[in-house]
Amino acid sequence: MTYVPANPPRDPRKRRALLAVALVWGLLLTAGGVWYSFHGRPTAREQTTIAEAGPVVDRALENAVRAAGPAAVPAVFGFDKVSDCDVTPVRGGVAYERVLWLFTPAGGEGDLLDRLAQGLPERYNAQVHAGTPPTFTADAGFFVAVRGAVAVPGLVAIRAGTGCRSLGRQPAADPTTAPGPDPLGVSGEWRVHTLPCGLRTVAVAGPARRPLRSLPRDGAVVATADLYANRTGLAARADAGTVTLTTTTGTCR
Repeated sequence: MTYVPANPPRDPRKRRALLAVALVWGLLLTAGGVWYSFHGRPTAREQTTIAEAGPVVDRALENAVRAAGPAAVPAVFGFDKVSDCDVTPVRGGVAYERVLWLFTPAGGEGDLLDRLAQGLPERYNAQVHAGTPPTFTADAGFFVAVRGAVAVPGLVAIRAGTGCRSLGRQPAADPTTAPGPDPLGVSGEWRVHTLPCGLRTVAVAGPARRPLRSLPRDGAVVATADLYANRTGLAARADAGTVTLTTTTGTCR
């Protein structure tokens, strides 16, 4: 007969110690999760929302206005959806962006892009990329990308985009407003767009009764067949039969 030794009795103190360790570890994990939910930084864009990215977009455009300086005439537009997208294979999302127009004398677009690259915060890692015409990129943080391009001679368009994220909370549409100064007779809905720094643009887009060449050339920053801006903040762009007319007041200091 083979002798099989009996299992040694279990030590109840060791079992209680193991249970205590498991309990403490669980409490630590729970506390860490709660702390991170209030204080932790997201490590991927998919962990954030459009609503959370909105203030970062605004700050990026405010910084661009400051960097451009008084030599450029700004016009800011709304924070609008540009596409639907998939955050994950099973979760849908959206992408938003906000656009800033900077009017400058025709031929001065490269100098304006250089001022932007030099004037934005160092953490943006802003860069001008050589080309015909040159382009501009920067990283505003919180996964917000800033891109700049020459739309037409005399106009640099800056776009601050969120990339694909969950919506979170629906951003409020910029309000309609009473018609602003309209020397071109543009037909359309007038809206007011603002940045927290105090910059305010009143804009309308539609067909115009009068051409851009009817606007006074004296004191104009840029005046071409399809582009106009002056020091009072009045600006216009004609594109494929649609005229976008803007009046911008205030500044970002």
